[in-house]
Amino acid sequence: MKTIYLSMLLLLFTLTAFSQGRMAPDFVLPDLDGQNYQLSEQIGKGPVFINFWATWCIPCRSEMKKLKKIYKKYHKQGVTFLAISIDDPKTMGKVKSFVNTNRYPFKVLLDTNNDVFKLYQGTNPPLSILIDNDGQIVYTHTGYRKGDEKKVEQKIAELLNEE
Repeated sequence: MKTIYLSMLLLLFTLTAFSQGRMAPDFVLPDLDGQNYQLSEQIGKGPVFINFWATWCIPCRSEMKKLKKIYKKYHKQGVTFLAISIDDPKTMGKVKSFVNTNRYPFKVLLDTNNDVFKLYQGTNPPLSILIDNDGQIVYTHTGYRKGDEKKVEQKIAELLNEE
């Protein structure tokens, strides 16, 4: 059992390390109103923070509350926040009401087939990605535990200080 656990941790570390330092793959996804959003159109306008989440994911719900506070602090400084739902077609109907009920201010995109989630090497939500002004991935984190949002905020602050 320990061997399996250690192997999974090593794999997770390897995937995370591989993601950071490479160019962010471009994508086009629909938003809640059906309008297409393309990542490359945002690159060069400031940092982009992407959070992959789902309505059925309990850690995602906790993290989204914390990200709302970080959004309020940094979006006026040019940071774009994208919340990409990986709900499948069966649960997709809950996304809009969930976002509206919680008054999430992020741009919400829909990845019903998990194509973009897989492109970013996602295995379990939540997955957070921070992209710099040049389109390079500078931070990734899978999962959420109380306090993880402090690292996200620190990385965003560092990135803004560099630019």
